[in-house]
Amino acid sequence: MRIAVFGAGALGSVVGGLLSRRNEVTLIGRSAHMQAIEHNGLVVGGMVEAVFVPQAVSEVGQVHEVDIVIVTVKAYDTLEALEAVRPLLDKGAVLVLLQNGLRQLTVMSEGHIGSVIGITSIGATYVSPGKVVYTGIGGTYFGSLSGATEQAERIADMFTSVGLDSEVPLDIRREVWAKAVINASINPITALVRCRNGGVLKNEGLLALSELLCDEGVSVARAQGIDLSAEQTFEKVLEVLRRTAENRSSMLQDMERGKRTEVDDINGEIVRLGKEKGIDAHANLALTLLIEGLSAQNSRR
Repeated sequence: MRIAVFGAGALGSVVGGLLSRRNEVTLIGRSAHMQAIEHNGLVVGGMVEAVFVPQAVSEVGQVHEVDIVIVTVKAYDTLEALEAVRPLLDKGAVLVLLQNGLRQLTVMSEGHIGSVIGITSIGATYVSPGKVVYTGIGGTYFGSLSGATEQAERIADMFTSVGLDSEVPLDIRREVWAKAVINASINPITALVRCRNGGVLKNEGLLALSELLCDEGVSVARAQGIDLSAEQTFEKVLEVLRRTAENRSSMLQDMERGKRTEVDDINGEIVRLGKEKGIDAHANLALTLLIEGLSAQNSRR
């Protein structure tokens, strides 16, 4: 398959590198990272130790026809990314959104019905131009809001064939919500306290806050017609914390680097969708405001 990965930072590079084992892959990302890959290959460490040699470019215009476009940008850059890759989509490429947050559900329902939604728990960290670390193996799910699963199954098979185990659940909306609630219950806490995921498990107060965030998220999800259980979802939160105890969440990494976080697209979206249904998500609102306040402060330094 001919695949373009747009927004090839940490996650996009790991995914694109592994897919290049059996496919013709072009990474599209920031120039310094792409130039290093072109000159020396993509160096991946961690769960996989390898050097991959995908094509690497910094502009969509440098890519000709492809079969699939995988978008791995941060949630807040989604609309801009879709405009950028439109020339490839207009030529018949299948769109795959692989990212965090809830807004991809809105984006897909507003004009990309035939495209594929993806969520993943793969851990990835950007080290330096041309180098990334595959920090954690995680499940990946694909689906379509239209209910047509053929494309999603094809994408899932392609990922699984290169070691990225993937499934096509009956209801992708439920999986997107579950992932968002889990992220909302972990990431902002680690970003505020500046701890690895396992640090939440070791502190009763942080664990209680995590459960409160989870309960609010589940209440909003249920009000939106998503069948989630508070008890089962928090058990999943605990499982993720145990399995990824040494991981530094993407939100923590963004805070440390002075970059914009996805808190508004995760916790903030839970707050907004809850308000639509008359549900107050006070804990999620408080952490959203704290993270955004700290980010603004950091950006002024």
